Amino acid sequence: MSEDLSKKMFEVPSDMLKEIEEYEESVRGRKSGKKGRYPSNEDVVEAIKDVTGGVINRFNIDVLFDNVKQYLEERGFDTSALNETRFWRLVSNLVKKNILRSELE
Repeated sequence: MSEDLSKKMFEVPSDMLKEIEEYEESVRGRKSGKKGRYPSNEDVVEAIKDVTGGVINRFNIDVLFDNVKQYLEERGFDTSALNETRFWRLVSNLVKKNILRSELE
C-alpha cells in the first residue's frame, strides 16, 4: 500500500503541489507565533512610500503610522520595535529630501 501511495504522490501536478506547500507554510508561520525580522529604516521608508503613494495629506496623516505598521506586518515583519518617534523622524526626513510631497495646508 505504501508503494501505491508513493506512486500517487508523483502524479500530483507540480503547480498544485507548490500551491499546497505555500499554503501550509503561511498557516504554520502564523500559528507558530514566529515573527519575521525587524524592519530596517529602508524597509520602513519603502512601506511609507507604498502606503502614501508619495503624498502626505490631511486625510492620511492621522492613520499613517498604523497603516504602515499593518503593511509591514502583512509582509512578515515584526513591528514591535517600530515606535512612533522613529517613524515620524523617517517621514520628516523624506519630506525634507522632497521624496514625499506634503499637502497639509
